[in-house]
Amino acid sequence: MERRAGGPRRQRDARPYVADAGRKPADVIDAATVTIGMVILALVVGFVIGAAVWTVLTLSNFLISLLWSGVGGMHDGVLGIAWFPLVICTLGGLVIGIWTRLTHNAPQPLEVVLAEYKQTGNYKVDGVGKSVVSFLLPLVFGGSVGPEAGLTGLITAGCCWIRDQLKSAGLRAGAVGEVTIAASLSAIFGTPLAGIIAGAESAPDNRADPDPDDYTFRRSAKLVLYLSAAVGAFCGIALISRFAAGSSGLPRFDAIAAEPYEYVWFIVCVLVAYVLALVFLLSRTAFRAFSERMGDGDVATIVKPVIAGLVMGAIAMAFPYVLFAGETQTHELMGNWGTFSALVLILTGVLKVAITPMCLEMGWHGGNFFPTIFAGAAVGYGLAAVTGADPMLMVTTTVTALVAGTTRKPLLTVGILVLCFPLDGMIVSGLAAVIGAALPVPKRLLRD
Repeated sequence: MERRAGGPRRQRDARPYVADAGRKPADVIDAATVTIGMVILALVVGFVIGAAVWTVLTLSNFLISLLWSGVGGMHDGVLGIAWFPLVICTLGGLVIGIWTRLTHNAPQPLEVVLAEYKQTGNYKVDGVGKSVVSFLLPLVFGGSVGPEAGLTGLITAGCCWIRDQLKSAGLRAGAVGEVTIAASLSAIFGTPLAGIIAGAESAPDNRADPDPDDYTFRRSAKLVLYLSAAVGAFCGIALISRFAAGSSGLPRFDAIAAEPYEYVWFIVCVLVAYVLALVFLLSRTAFRAFSERMGDGDVATIVKPVIAGLVMGAIAMAFPYVLFAGETQTHELMGNWGTFSALVLILTGVLKVAITPMCLEMGWHGGNFFPTIFAGAAVGYGLAAVTGADPMLMVTTTVTALVAGTTRKPLLTVGILVLCFPLDGMIVSGLAAVIGAALPVPKRLLRD
């Protein structure tokens, strides 16, 4: 046996992934490098997550189509009632309120999931079945919320449970949770970079009481695992999508074809996006205060989502694109934006950024990435109609600056939008993200 200063050194286990039962918490934790077994585990976890995400989104899209196209009047349904959005959104608010009152279950926002995992290294949900229903209800009833919050929370909780079972069997599987977040966001947004960045940002802090039964990984090693998980997620998506049409994913916009003089509109788009971000943050602050004033009693839990549904449904009678997460609507807008007036496009985007935080604060739980991307695209197309400038320049700049302005995270913004724009558009997108996140916002609007 070798010896070192400070005491004897134990013989290294030939199986580095098996915990040493005699290890004490005060011992130094190995700084592990990635092995083939770890990469395979990340690929498998990513594959399962990709398949699960696509399956749940396929179910969500089927239920939306059944309700809104098969029955309602939004798309020449059976009833053909012009005021169907008002009825169904109000009814949806009632169902969501009653369900929340009975189960006390609601999806947590994406940033809450990431923050909790970063702080504690763990995440749990109160019942998988209840959480799936809570995730589906706002989407199916037309809520202006995205799917990323509920899906990430569900899958992270599931994989944290699997990790704990592996650890109880003596396997060092501490990185499974971070791999889960990377794979989840890669599958939801359709881009591996988003998952890699989110995984790195959500890595648990180096706490004073690290688990002696886990490896600690260098950042470069973790990135390999995140990338492996993202690749696995895409393989899972590819398999499921062969059998069922799932989420259409983020839009893939055309290349920028602007003349040099048209780039002066870049500044205008950034400023407009800044105003939109302020509208989003002001709406969030106002409806949060209103929600807090109503309280969290049984009656308020039911009434708040009903009010939000009533307001959203009434607006949707004139501006139907304010409904839903926005991914499908963005694809539709890419092909027919020229059939709308500039005023309708801009008003749709403004209303979207005001309604989304209303939903989130009034009981329609979900995410805000997809609705914000749609709002930026609608306003960008509207600005193109007003100015006659290249629409892709206007959309690229407005979307990126708006998402960065609401999240205050330029790197994550670029990671999510990297596949939305061709390579030549990423320079414009990156610059818009940096500026959008840097423009000043009153601190009271940034309260968590």
